Amino acid sequence: MNDSTAAIASALGKVQAELPKLERDRTVTVQQKSGGTYSYSYVTLANLSDAILPLLAKHGLAFTALPGTGADGKMCLRYHLLHESGEKLTGEFPISGEGGIQMIGGRISYSRRYCLAALVGVAADEDDESRLADEGRPTTAQRAARPAKATAPAAGRQAQRATAKPAAPPPLPSDGPQPYTPAQRAKLMAGFGQVGIDDRGERLDVCSRLVGRQLSSANDLTMDEAKRVIDALETAAKQDSPVLWLAEQTAAPSEEPGGEA
Repeated sequence: MNDSTAAIASALGKVQAELPKLERDRTVTVQQKSGGTYSYSYVTLANLSDAILPLLAKHGLAFTALPGTGADGKMCLRYHLLHESGEKLTGEFPISGEGGIQMIGGRISYSRRYCLAALVGVAADEDDESRLADEGRPTTAQRAARPAKATAPAAGRQAQRATAKPAAPPPLPSDGPQPYTPAQRAKLMAGFGQVGIDDRGERLDVCSRLVGRQLSSANDLTMDEAKRVIDALETAAKQDSPVLWLAEQTAAPSEEPGGEA
């Protein structure tokens, strides 16, 4: 082990041995068009800090995170795990500096939570495996467990190619929902840029909430759904706090101000 991190590594190991089981205290439930719902949960920054910071201090450690300029000249969150010996672990978490102070402040809080959890080794968010399983879609483990397709010997493959029928022409477009267009994609990206959301996961989460179903990629959007998201982004851009407005529009009923806990 590198002597320059021996003390901080030892202290962090003691912290991890004493980590409490954290209850995810914030849950978001999204209603789907089909009538079903999906939800995900996470530990808020306040509860994460209450549980972890005293434990760090007990073993001579401290966590700090300050906004600043990264090595690439763009805005970032500079985070540090400091040890009383003088050793430290540092890093940069890029964030967007666009938008008003409330929007930037929200990104800083978001980044602080992720950096603290990552440094200490806490699972502060519900992982995607459980969400996929809840939706009935195959998880990574299930996909890995699928039997591999049998591979024919080289001679057999050549024979198959020689006797193979010409590929059927692609089916004509159906009357069902059509995928969103390149022009809509450009408008989506421009809209997210206007409201200051540049993280891919955050963009996908906003789209999923607005259309009422979980999306694995923006390419899953239909033309009608893309229009709905674009309209919402254009409306959000006119608000004093676009990100807060979007959060209010996509929050579950239990999270709305004045709603029941």
